[in-house]
Amino acid sequence: MKERRRFKRVPREHLVVFSCYHDGEEVPFDHSMGKTVNVGEGGLMLNLYKNIQKGTLLDVEIGLGDEVIDAKVEVLETRKNTSNGRGYLISARFVHVDHHEYQKFLSLEGLPPKKVGNLS
Repeated sequence: MKERRRFKRVPREHLVVFSCYHDGEEVPFDHSMGKTVNVGEGGLMLNLYKNIQKGTLLDVEIGLGDEVIDAKVEVLETRKNTSNGRGYLISARFVHVDHHEYQKFLSLEGLPPKKVGNLS
């Protein structure tokens, strides 16, 4: 099967805290916790216990050991977690992350440093 992702993802389990926003709104409509399933240069997959709609923006704090990385991601796809029957698998892409935070994230995950491009 051919890989369709632009960026390689690596399996990683990190705790995350997130807030959900409707596009254009300043006040979150929900807060919760979850964990990463895998991470990559362009985004991550989350295991959450809430069904989050495609297009929802999430402010996430990703715990990487002693470090916390802040980012904004957009939900690309949501599906029921069939491996354990609990929660949802959320595919998300980075839409905003500080350049230094992003480089730290890549370094801590063992991914090669990249130019951030459209990420700020």
